[in-house]
Amino acid sequence: METSTELGKKYDKLLRENLIASKTVRPTTEQLYTVFEGVRRTIVCLEEGTCSCGKFQMDELPCPYAWAVLKNQQLKPGQYCSFYYKKDKLLKTYEFPVNSMPDESLWVIPTEVMEDVVLPPKGRRNAGRPRKERLKPASEKESKWHLSCSVCGQGGHNRKTCRNRPKQIVGNIILPITFVVMLSN
Repeated sequence: METSTELGKKYDKLLRENLIASKTVRPTTEQLYTVFEGVRRTIVCLEEGTCSCGKFQMDELPCPYAWAVLKNQQLKPGQYCSFYYKKDKLLKTYEFPVNSMPDESLWVIPTEVMEDVVLPPKGRRNAGRPRKERLKPASEKESKWHLSCSVCGQGGHNRKTCRNRPKQIVGNIILPITFVVMLSN
């Protein structure tokens, strides 16, 4: 009740994280926008609440690409979020009182429940080492392909294919710096 944001705390935090990652935008039509992130292009439709990355439709919360469009068009993100995330709906969730359980000694348990024997599960544990991390839903997953060059810092290539690598002239031959260092050792 004390929050000053339109959404709940968790969803407002997600929105802020998506805002930080927003990119450059070009309108394609009145409702379709193309968002550019280096070489990658993503299509966002605000009217339908869709994005080609899939997060906008799945989470019903503007993804970084939708945020870029909203920021570019100077629109408020609240109207593009699911009504389930709004503060008033979250308050209605906890509107009804939840009564606490009495002391265990006062519980009335039917005899048929007391007579039931609960057996352990029939399944076996999976072979191998247990997972260190839980399986994450799509909304929490990061894309696997974050290529960036360790030489120039730009995305889309690695250091072996970098065209911006500094070169040094040795005699009449132009060599990459790393090769010159190897020759001097």
